[in-house]
Amino acid sequence: MTDKITKQLLEEGASEVGFSAVTPPPEYSALTNAVSIVVHLSDAVIDTVENGPTHTYFHHYRTVNAFLDRLALSAGLLLEKAGGKYVCVPASQSTQGFSGLFSHKQAAVRAGLGTIGKSALFLSNRFGPRVRLATVLTDLDLSAGFRPMSDKNPCKTCSICTKACPAMAISGKTFEEAGNHILDRAACSTHMKQAYQKIGRGAVCGICVSVCPVGKNR
Repeated sequence: MTDKITKQLLEEGASEVGFSAVTPPPEYSALTNAVSIVVHLSDAVIDTVENGPTHTYFHHYRTVNAFLDRLALSAGLLLEKAGGKYVCVPASQSTQGFSGLFSHKQAAVRAGLGTIGKSALFLSNRFGPRVRLATVLTDLDLSAGFRPMSDKNPCKTCSICTKACPAMAISGKTFEEAGNHILDRAACSTHMKQAYQKIGRGAVCGICVSVCPVGKNR
């Protein structure tokens, strides 16, 4: 099953696919397996995000999110045909505060696809932070596709994103040191809404994505 899902998603345009065991939201307690879908963002677009987001970046961001949602549905329908139940976690949606239904990063990290950087972004082993994610939760056993978690941590001696953040929202600590407190999400959101209101009404920034050497030095 994992081979079928991977083959189908890669043929449809996904950059990477991974599988993991997760703790789902209470309302979906039986869906303890996850499919992680990664789509690499355009380097040409990200490279232009120097002092703030561009209109092209915002459009690209939304387009990739919509594409991820379609890929997730495609995987879900395949799981359903195999006799499973599924829930597609939206690529970009906040249901309470700054959190969504389920953490895409949590599933992708457990799938061995990457780590979480000081910027609180998911860092793909292949593409750094220049990616967007989607997740499909299912009750089918996908353990045949499980891989060890990555032991890479490119952020230990790096503070480039911390210094570049215009909202001063990045603490400079690693995820292992501070967990979810590595980023002041309220400060990040407030700055975007105030500084970039004319681009997507302040929904995106992208500076920490653009400056990260993990993505640049791929």
